[in-house]
Amino acid sequence: MDSIEKSSGLPIKIREGKLDYDKKIFEANPKPRLFSEAQTVYQETADPDLPLYYMYRYFEKKADKSIFETQDAEYDITLINPGKIGDEYIKTKGHYHPLVPDTDISYPEVYEVIAGKAEYLIQKRPNDNKETDVIVIKAKSSDKIVIPPNYGHVSINVGDIVLISSNIQKRDLPTGADYGGFEYYHGGAMYRTETNWVKNPEYKINSLRYVYPVEKPKWGLTKNKPLYQSFIENPEKFKWLTKPQDFDFSDIWAEIN
Repeated sequence: MDSIEKSSGLPIKIREGKLDYDKKIFEANPKPRLFSEAQTVYQETADPDLPLYYMYRYFEKKADKSIFETQDAEYDITLINPGKIGDEYIKTKGHYHPLVPDTDISYPEVYEVIAGKAEYLIQKRPNDNKETDVIVIKAKSSDKIVIPPNYGHVSINVGDIVLISSNIQKRDLPTGADYGGFEYYHGGAMYRTETNWVKNPEYKINSLRYVYPVEKPKWGLTKNKPLYQSFIENPEKFKWLTKPQDFDFSDIWAEIN
């Protein structure tokens, strides 16, 4: 059993590919995503009962739950299994977030790599000509990855161990997440294989950038402090998650040369 307390800021461990934790401290229950639920976004097929990843939603200490509720925020942990479906790395299904009321921008989200190696494919919703703009974010342990407004996103395990990531977003957002946009186009604009990225012929890619995340201390995002701990200590720093219209998202990445 491996402890991930230092990297997550929480008293949790990994046992046989799942989280091990005290039910007196946390009341979350894992929800698996099977291949049968995600087969439309992959190029190849697999066992319908194959678990791709496990989602631990509202994974907040009971003692801290009121802090998250007051700030209208939600903390989750996702475990993505290593491996491939055909030549493609295992990934999340991908989804878009709903719009902030009375605006034309969607709610953002922030991820943290607790353990493993991740890449994030984010993209604008395709227009009527199937055109989209794509960004690939390369991340490693302790990185904080901001998914800005108006981008759908896919998390990909490009390593050989379980990818453990956390995220904070507006509370209760999963009920409003749109998975159909990725299902309709059979996945994101590109598929990630071991050797390269393969374009999805359903899309026309107008622009493609490769970036890595940068720290934003004013937003509570630094490599030396776990995301959970940062939020609990300074929840006011995370207002950009619920009121993104008041913030500038232009400096959340740096270009990979």
